[in-house]
Amino acid sequence: MIVEDVINEINRSLEVVLTYYNLNRSEVNFEITEPHVKDFGDFSTNICFLLAKKLKKSPNEIADHIVNTILPTSRILINNNGLIETVSFINPGFINFKINNKVFVNEFFKEGTNNSKFDTENKNISNSNELILIEHTSVNPNKALHVGHLRNAIIGDCLYRILRTAGKDVRVINYIDDSGVQVADIIVGFRHAGFSTRIDGQELSREKTKFDHYCGNEIYVKTNELYKSRPDLEIKRKTILKELEDPESETSHFTKTIVDRVLKDQLETCWNLRCRYDLLCFESQIVQSNLWNYIFSILRDKGIIYYEKVGKNSDCWVYKSTKEGDKVLVRSDSTLTYFAKDIPFAVWKLGYLRNPFDYVFYATQWDSSILYRTKIKEKRSGTVESSFDFEKESLIDFNKISKVITIIDSRQERLQNLLVEILGKLGMDSSKYKYLGYEPVILSQSSLDNLGISVMGKNSLHMSGRKGIYIEADIALSNLEERSRVETRNRNPELSEEEIAFISKEISISAVRYFFIKFDFGKMITFDIKESLSLEGDTASYIQYAYARGKRVEDKIIEASFLKIQNNVENKVEITDFSSTEIELIKHICRYDIELRQAANSIDPKVLSKYLFHLATLFNNFYEKSPILKEKNVILATYRALILNNTLQILKRCMSIIGITPLKRM
Repeated sequence: MIVEDVINEINRSLEVVLTYYNLNRSEVNFEITEPHVKDFGDFSTNICFLLAKKLKKSPNEIADHIVNTILPTSRILINNNGLIETVSFINPGFINFKINNKVFVNEFFKEGTNNSKFDTENKNISNSNELILIEHTSVNPNKALHVGHLRNAIIGDCLYRILRTAGKDVRVINYIDDSGVQVADIIVGFRHAGFSTRIDGQELSREKTKFDHYCGNEIYVKTNELYKSRPDLEIKRKTILKELEDPESETSHFTKTIVDRVLKDQLETCWNLRCRYDLLCFESQIVQSNLWNYIFSILRDKGIIYYEKVGKNSDCWVYKSTKEGDKVLVRSDSTLTYFAKDIPFAVWKLGYLRNPFDYVFYATQWDSSILYRTKIKEKRSGTVESSFDFEKESLIDFNKISKVITIIDSRQERLQNLLVEILGKLGMDSSKYKYLGYEPVILSQSSLDNLGISVMGKNSLHMSGRKGIYIEADIALSNLEERSRVETRNRNPELSEEEIAFISKEISISAVRYFFIKFDFGKMITFDIKESLSLEGDTASYIQYAYARGKRVEDKIIEASFLKIQNNVENKVEITDFSSTEIELIKHICRYDIELRQAANSIDPKVLSKYLFHLATLFNNFYEKSPILKEKNVILATYRALILNNTLQILKRCMSIIGITPLKRM
């Protein structure tokens, strides 16, 4: 698109500068960015600061020489038909470029009737030689998802959508920890503490009749309370953890049925929020398939882990890190820590192990895609071994793995650092393994009040599954939907209840999805139900409202108006006819593909959400200041209609990527 042409033109001019100084891009890797102050121009470069050290001159002196001597002499940048109008510099040495608005706007309208110009999605993803794996959600299957878990799931799902739209081949994994302590806790509750696997009571709400809610709110919390008075239950838990390593044990079979019931309910929550997955991987199978035994033998034989004979970790297998300290992998009772099982799983994802799994049908998801689950292959001769040349799988071709992304709570950062260390010591390319740590979610006081939760002396609340202090995602979403229903009915009394129900559901889903991706990963966020539904400020509802306003205008424009666009597009429009509001909107529309690529390359959905919010804001300014239907100048109205049409295209595409539903009524 046109903005790319501008950047390419600037790049060519700066390459000429480097040639003048007998340097190349590998030696001076300059950046082209937007200035913080719009009056400076449309783009800026830091090249002078990078040249300063090499030329032993000040950045400002170099900038003066480039702008007033090198570039005018080269004549590559500024000409009558060029996209760059002026080049200037400002202390302490930034060079700024201003777009030739007349050329830029005319180029935009030349492409105006080409609706596919914004379609940057690669249609040949299946032919890609690289494959990205994303692991997200991965909630312990002993409880319902709470609001904090949604940050993980929605970040992961948005990344999947962004990478796919940018032309990447991606698979999504949901890792099910079905052999850890938290699952053992509810098994203790069911088998040894007298809790029933049946949910009694016909008058309970839908959320409370879900099995995942029952396990989390009743079994998990109450079993942990019982440990204080019944130490025998803790002994039972250790026994259960050991028995879970044997796929033929009665405990494994019973646990599988419980986990499956919880998992189905968890997935229902995720599907309600329009998240989707390709494969469910089960932690128990990491051990039962002998992946762990194989990796353990390598770790032991290479001296990467040590058997401790004395001290607090006596009789344990331990990994020692000079940066992160010691970490137990195998406890003194021979049970594995969950970190131990993370190691072979990471090695498997990176493609350094022969795949011991078949993929079998698990469910059809909300978008009609198939969700598969791992199943240990039938035993054959030989053992699990390291190999790059194994048979291609229909779902995941491990020969193509280029990056593995694990989305995880930042409180797991130490363990992830340890994991990367171990991967390196195993001789693997750990640069392919990337973990995205995000800060936890807390609930605002108004959200707590709205949901009927009383916490003395607290303005916000950190959630804890073990203590039973959290808000389930289902309940938060249900509450948002009810609030949306009231607002929608008040604003649109003529709509049927069916229409109101649809709109309110889409508003609530969109609100949650947008809320959890608009923040930096490193920022702890406070979830506020009222704030997330506001029609003002940085919210999904604000963006949806902008789209709805635009669609109302578009629906009123007769077909002839769009025909005039095609008839008059060859007539160059006078730049003086367009306001700064319109030009700024046009420029932002044309940044879509660059912003999408940046979001994909930086693996950060906030880049796209920020772009989308700014687009909605610029469009609202355009809506207020640039009438179409009441404009007497027919040609100008026609061009404004084209701006409207292009804006709605980009709004709809970005909203779809993030998971915000475009609505015509709100």
